[in-house]
Amino acid sequence: MLFLASGSGVRAEQRLHIGTDPRLELLTAVQLLGQYRYLTPYRVEYADDLVAHFSRYPPQQAVAFFRSLSTDTGWSDAYPTAMLYLSDPPALEPTQPIPPPIYRAFRGEENFAHFVHALRNFARQTQFNHFFARSQKLYRLLAAHIREELAAADPTSQVEAYFGTRQLSYHLILSPLLHHGGFGPHIGRPGGPYDVYTLLGPTGVTQHGLPKYGPREQLLQIIWHEFSHAFVNPLSEEYYPMLRPHAELFAPLAEQMASIGYTHWFDCANEHFIRAITARLAHHHLGAEAGRQALRAESARGFRYIHAVARRLQAYESQRDRYPTFAAFFPRLISVFAELTPQPLAH
Repeated sequence: MLFLASGSGVRAEQRLHIGTDPRLELLTAVQLLGQYRYLTPYRVEYADDLVAHFSRYPPQQAVAFFRSLSTDTGWSDAYPTAMLYLSDPPALEPTQPIPPPIYRAFRGEENFAHFVHALRNFARQTQFNHFFARSQKLYRLLAAHIREELAAADPTSQVEAYFGTRQLSYHLILSPLLHHGGFGPHIGRPGGPYDVYTLLGPTGVTQHGLPKYGPREQLLQIIWHEFSHAFVNPLSEEYYPMLRPHAELFAPLAEQMASIGYTHWFDCANEHFIRAITARLAHHHLGAEAGRQALRAESARGFRYIHAVARRLQAYESQRDRYPTFAAFFPRLISVFAELTPQPLAH
């Protein structure tokens, strides 16, 4: 399913697959044609090529359907995640059971089936696979650039060493139209291990309209963040009864959290964990100042309890003999919230 660039590969022990995925490109084509607001803000030439190709065909039901679906739903990671449960276009057959959150994002199982059917027709009627094939020069170029940026790094081993557990596989999917923040889905049976993904849009554009990814330090922090979801989210869900009593901590942060897409205490707490872990990984692999800068930046975004969470993580790091895995430490990490009082956002 993943298109991998040829040439010098990532070291086998890293198990990091880098490439472009036709399922994501099919989705972002529909989103671009449907004027979806949450794609890359950069003017990439690839978007012009896409519009030139697909505008030759009559209006497509998939575009109208997605526009109607997403008009008042805002940003959602369910759309790209849903594509990972399907086979390559044009077949788009489910490869494993679709989880309920995806059905909810599409307003029901019937709506999701209708959208997938419309996508199949779109792929066939617009010769999508032909467009994807003739774009592979760009895809190879993007993957080669990422390989060069990550040549001296091993983000999969760094993440696994921190959590003390492993996942089935790791995929860095580059999509020229996705927003630059990235998505971090993980696919598999409940409890894992999982196939883990970072779905990454460009962080800039060249003067010739080519997508850019990086710099290296930013790229590593995005990958650490997105891969961490597979390790942290299942634990946050399992231990939510321990998290729920501290929901009053969310109230002072709610307005700023909503502005970046987090409207519930669960999501806010979970992101505190992941962003603090990312800062600690930056501390260890990019230097102490990089770790401090990451914490300051996240606090400014509204994650006001992140310094306390990071300090508790230092206890985990110094007691790995007692806590060989992050899962073993997680109840103690949650308990940090019992020691905090709600913090207003005003400095």
